[in-house]
Amino acid sequence: MKNIINIAVVGLGQVGIYLLNELNTKKKDIEVKTGKRINIVAISAKNINKKRRFKINKKIFFKNPLEIFKNKKVDILFEVIGL
Repeated sequence: MKNIINIAVVGLGQVGIYLLNELNTKKKDIEVKTGKRINIVAISAKNINKKRRFKINKKIFFKNPLEIFKNKKVDILFEVIGL
């Protein structure tokens, strides 16, 4: 059984930022409770230059979310794009 869960988040609005923050701050708790390590492998948003409360890792950023599946092994994708 796999011990690492690769996660992608598409949409970096309020919900997407909150989700990333929760995943990052609770990584240790999740690993202890599940035995699985969380690995954020991709993020996507319409505009990389938009001012955000955190620095975007350009190595895992995809302007086109469909490109994520061509380049990354993703186990879970959270789509949190608003209207």
